[in-house]
Amino acid sequence: MDQKEGILWKERLRHLALESGFVAVGFTHAEPVAGLYEFLAERSAQGYHTSFEEQELRKRVDPKAIWPACETVVVLAYPLVYSAPPQKGEGVLARSAVGEDYHSQVKRALHQLVSSFGEAGWRGEAPQIQVDTGPLNERALATRAGLGWLGKNQQLIISGKGSFVALGLMLLDKALPPDEPLAGQCGKCTRCIRACPAQILGTRHFQANECLSYLTQSKEPLTERQRTALGKRIFGCDTCQEVCPHNGLRCDEEGKRSILNKIKGDRQGELRKAGQERQEPDISGEKALRRGVDLWDTLNLTKSQFNQQWRGTAAGWRGKGILQRNAYLALKNLRDPRLPSWEEERTGQDIPKLIQPYYSKADK
Repeated sequence: MDQKEGILWKERLRHLALESGFVAVGFTHAEPVAGLYEFLAERSAQGYHTSFEEQELRKRVDPKAIWPACETVVVLAYPLVYSAPPQKGEGVLARSAVGEDYHSQVKRALHQLVSSFGEAGWRGEAPQIQVDTGPLNERALATRAGLGWLGKNQQLIISGKGSFVALGLMLLDKALPPDEPLAGQCGKCTRCIRACPAQILGTRHFQANECLSYLTQSKEPLTERQRTALGKRIFGCDTCQEVCPHNGLRCDEEGKRSILNKIKGDRQGELRKAGQERQEPDISGEKALRRGVDLWDTLNLTKSQFNQQWRGTAAGWRGKGILQRNAYLALKNLRDPRLPSWEEERTGQDIPKLIQPYYSKADK
């Protein structure tokens, strides 16, 4: 494929990606990410990695370790659905944990994009895709692809769109012209560093295994300090993103639609240029999803209730027990006066397994 043809395919893919629901697209080559292997090895040696991460480091940094035929990595950003903030006394979900599992949404959009790409006449092998749970380090590739920059909060920040996105990868066996990396735009801002509840930002190596988002998903025993830091969090943590100026600063009721409207406006503008404008769904009022959950309902979840309410969400993948544990810890942090009675009524096997380490007579 010559350079002119590569540029045409690159722009065609960009338009098809916008039509499939993505809000930003970047292209990079398939060589290993420079310096990332050594960085991850040093971080792992210090014990800062999580149990969810791929342990074979080459697979995290080298696209050819995943697919030897790979020549281009396309990095795509998909917007997280808008969700209303929690009410007083409710447990808190991260934006990525609300509604249909974002893994399913992004995979569906990627499969649609692959199909459209094939129908457009792509002559290469069928592209390979990855969403979040795959081994490749998406944020590092996104940074190299010029999709955005890695903020001090360790999130990929996209200019004009912020960081409330999910990333997907599409691996191609043909070389397309790469995009240039962007300079960071955080400047002297330290809002995320100061706001982080775990106080783990601002150092060379991010302690991912101390991040509250990870701790809400980990089934390992939590220290008293970690349990207190969780506050009312049921799944995930958005604090470092909520305070980021690139996310609009205003995350309250008054400003709740500002970021989404910006994303929608940019996407509709791009689609109009391509002659592909379409209607966006109405997500206002009663149709809006919510990031608040009732703590007592969550603590007392039955299997059927879990299947009905949580299956198919990003928060449901760790099972019913982790949600119950986090609701229990939130109620303890709130010093809910009803909790001692709930504890008195349950002994032994009546207590969910993940709650047992934190339940004792000494707590009463």
